[in-house]
Amino acid sequence: MSTHLTASTSGESEASRCPMSQIDAEFTPFDSPYLDFPYQVFERARAEAPVFFSSEIKHWVVSKYDDVRTVMRDVDRFSAVNAQSPITPWPKDAVDEFNSHGFGLRPNLSNNDAPSHTHVRHFLRDAFSVRRIGWLEPHVRRLVETCVDKFAGDLSCDLIEKMLADVPAQVLFLFLGIPDADIETVKRWSAGRAILTWGRPSDEEVREQLPDFINYLQYCFDLVETLEKNPGEDYTSELLRRLSEEQPEDFDKGRIAQTLFGLLMAGHETTTNQSANAIRAILSTPGTWDRLANDPTLIPNAVEESIRFESSVIAWRRTTKCPVVLSGVEIPAGAEVMTLLGSANRDEALFEDPNRLNIDRENARNHVSFGYGAHYCLGAPLARLELRIFLDVLTKRLHGLQLVPTTYLYSPNTSHRGPLSLPVEWKSAD
Repeated sequence: MSTHLTASTSGESEASRCPMSQIDAEFTPFDSPYLDFPYQVFERARAEAPVFFSSEIKHWVVSKYDDVRTVMRDVDRFSAVNAQSPITPWPKDAVDEFNSHGFGLRPNLSNNDAPSHTHVRHFLRDAFSVRRIGWLEPHVRRLVETCVDKFAGDLSCDLIEKMLADVPAQVLFLFLGIPDADIETVKRWSAGRAILTWGRPSDEEVREQLPDFINYLQYCFDLVETLEKNPGEDYTSELLRRLSEEQPEDFDKGRIAQTLFGLLMAGHETTTNQSANAIRAILSTPGTWDRLANDPTLIPNAVEESIRFESSVIAWRRTTKCPVVLSGVEIPAGAEVMTLLGSANRDEALFEDPNRLNIDRENARNHVSFGYGAHYCLGAPLARLELRIFLDVLTKRLHGLQLVPTTYLYSPNTSHRGPLSLPVEWKSAD
């Protein structure tokens, strides 16, 4: 069975002897009110139980900035092997169906440990280099401007539907060599992946969504074969050329397909969520949008502060390799650990008045939204670029932009967070 499909429950027996804490009772990652606004629970956890065992997901939960960075940085004591494993185990027949396709998945990027992770990361080292970001920037700006051209005269829209869902996908698909004709199909296949991996689907829901998951993965393997025969100017084709020339250690076409699969999820859905979170947060903070419109030099730090304030990835996972102590709490070997990135980003020990969006914050870039250490997010430069361009174009072109009151809904999963819609209106447009 692939490491993507297992979910350990090590540590449950030790923790089950402890009385259920109040924080544990309020930590309900698949349900409201936590799902709607987790930050109150994060704040209480940091103050009352900075490390606690979650009876619902059978993970030790870590909430303070220093502890989160320790878990992410210390590869000798914490393994990444469970990062992509379904947090709710799939039924056996679904696992058997998946394994029957013989994908031969191996730990690759976010769920891989050294030395294999080191080899893979080295081969992908220039994925989002300064040169590549420079090449992508005019494409991103053109796509954003074209989207705004289409809806600017309407004076209202769902910004996710009209722009934030499409542009990150189009950018990444261009970068990775996905043909335009396949874009909508690939987006549909990817829709349920967050629930299958980080959600609480029923056995029947897993069975219903599994065909799309399998088709999605098979598509990545097939595309690698296609691009090997007919290479383009995309990054996937470049990896195939380098693979032939360099014959790197611990890397082959299967890893390229897995990398493609991972980047397709990490590179567009998380950017959609992050952009929606940022725009909503800025528009909710009086005067801030107008400041950006009047002084675009404030946008780069506004990008960092909005990523700190409300990250699109609020939690990530590790497994202990040995007994460890965090904030005075002993966690046994073989236990699953969930780091609350969203909580670390609002830790009072590092960020003054952390629950306020402050685009002048001097240490905003110290957030851990992209992880920390060896597994720092490969696509962070692209996410920053896209959000910067979104803010630059929207502040210039949509005058008097404001939120339309609504109830925000979120996908019920532990780790990926962004509103499913973002209705806005404006007074006039250029």
